[in-house]
Amino acid sequence: MSRRGNTFIFDFNKLNLNDYATCESKGVIYMLKCPCGLVYVGQTMRNVKTRIKEHKGDIRNYKPGSQTDTTVARHFNEAKHSHGQLKWVVLEVVQPLSRGGNFKQKMLQREAKWISKLNSLAPVGLNDAWSLKCFL
Repeated sequence: MSRRGNTFIFDFNKLNLNDYATCESKGVIYMLKCPCGLVYVGQTMRNVKTRIKEHKGDIRNYKPGSQTDTTVARHFNEAKHSHGQLKWVVLEVVQPLSRGGNFKQKMLQREAKWISKLNSLAPVGLNDAWSLKCFL
């Protein structure tokens, strides 16, 4: 994974990231990457800094069967990675719908698009499930 300007290279494919994002950006689709190359795609309506801190906290405080038992935290702990090795990037800042509508549904649709595009479903990625219901 590397990024130069707005070009992002992932598995030898060039992707253009056209959105400007900071740690305070909200309504984003993001990607996490572990040292062994597996990726996870997620979405948050809160600021991305808060969500990334939660992922790192889950990794650091991982306990099987608890609230911290997420696919990302489980993988990092089983593979003996540390929370400090977690890399992340904002893939897209989802714009609010101009005519109202269901913003949560739009977020789920954009997340599903990126999960598909980056092939992040298990076993080749860290997303354990996804749904296409958001497109209906």
